Amino acid sequence: MPKKKHKETQAEQSARFKAEVEKMIAAGELSPTDAEEALDSLVRQSSK
Repeated sequence: MPKKKHKETQAEQSARFKAEVEKMIAAGELSPTDAEEALDSLVRQSSK
């Protein structure tokens, strides 16, 4: 039988996500500046 997945609250999920992002930034795998530029580019393309 498959195991039941743990249901997280919204607060628990947000905290887990923020912790993973901080680890990625610290490891150099994620650049907030590059991410902001990519988002801006996507928004500009979608508005055309």
